[in-house]
Amino acid sequence: MKKMYLFIFILIIIILVIDRCTVINLSPKLLFTNYKKFPELNDGLKSDKYAMYRATETANVNIRYFPQNNFFLLSNFQTNGYFHIIKIDSNGESVFELKFEGKDAFKFVESINCFVIGADGIYDFSAVKPLSLPFNEVLNRDKNLAPKEWEQIFGQKYSTAEIVLYGWHTDLENAQCVYFRNDGKWTKLYTFLNAGPMYVYAEGSKIECKIEGRKIPHKWHEEHFLKDPAKATYSNELRHTDDYITPYNSDFSFFPDQALKYEAFGALKTLAFSKETYTTEGYYNPGIPNTFYGTAYYELNVHNEVLNFKTVAYKQNGIGAITQSDIYLFGLPLNFADKSDVGFLAYDYSTNFHENGKKGIYVIRKK
Repeated sequence: MKKMYLFIFILIIIILVIDRCTVINLSPKLLFTNYKKFPELNDGLKSDKYAMYRATETANVNIRYFPQNNFFLLSNFQTNGYFHIIKIDSNGESVFELKFEGKDAFKFVESINCFVIGADGIYDFSAVKPLSLPFNEVLNRDKNLAPKEWEQIFGQKYSTAEIVLYGWHTDLENAQCVYFRNDGKWTKLYTFLNAGPMYVYAEGSKIECKIEGRKIPHKWHEEHFLKDPAKATYSNELRHTDDYITPYNSDFSFFPDQALKYEAFGALKTLAFSKETYTTEGYYNPGIPNTFYGTAYYELNVHNEVLNFKTVAYKQNGIGAITQSDIYLFGLPLNFADKSDVGFLAYDYSTNFHENGKKGIYVIRKK
């Protein structure tokens, strides 16, 4: 009997060593299933009623919804002047996009709400066919206005404008400006650099305008972030979570969308993880893996329609560690859920180690 206990003990130790210190996979889920036949996460995955296509090839893309005209925007800033923005309609179709890389003819400056701004014109992505419209007026570029005259022009334009935007970046160094759209025509009103009142200023991540101590709100289109309720994560580029937001958001001014209710667009289930390689970290580490990298196998259930796929993932070497691939399933706020049956799978795989080139936003829509 003692020999049997000793044999069982030694066997358990061997299994633990193999499981924790090698890339040999002992899980019955991998040995006795067809998971390895799952297709890669890629463009063109589909079930009977739903299809999924790849809209972007970069991680941490900002996803917003504009209920007034019922469309989505995917936007992505990177270094060296790169900016990519895509308009997705309520059926999940990509209908318009712009991409700027470094110097461009449009002279891209910044994006505010659903407006893409250049040195000489503006795109309005809420339009059915967005076009670059020029500025009909450019005021105070040479700082020739007195502050009182500036405030008077601001008041006149603001009172009748359907759109008012506050720009932090412009084509002039250290200059801010205000954009007005009145009767479809655009005016650009520069502020005073460091030579006068600072009407437009940054307050955290927000750009505000204050005149004589009074905040003047933007006039723009209503917009909302999507959310993955299962991970309590929003679709801004920083992937804010409820845990991160809550301490700063008692009045919902820091992140207003936290006040909205969201319903899961679907359910994403990790079926198994196959180890393929690992990293060892720590000065005194004798070679024991810290993190395993390999392939995870998933079941995506959208309204009882199942799409299976596999993609690169990672897992910490520890008891109870979960498989991670930085995948989010974003859906609309509940009060807009009946306006579009479109969801977004974001694959934000957060390391370049064992990377497979599949990062990006995947649009899920009805076939």
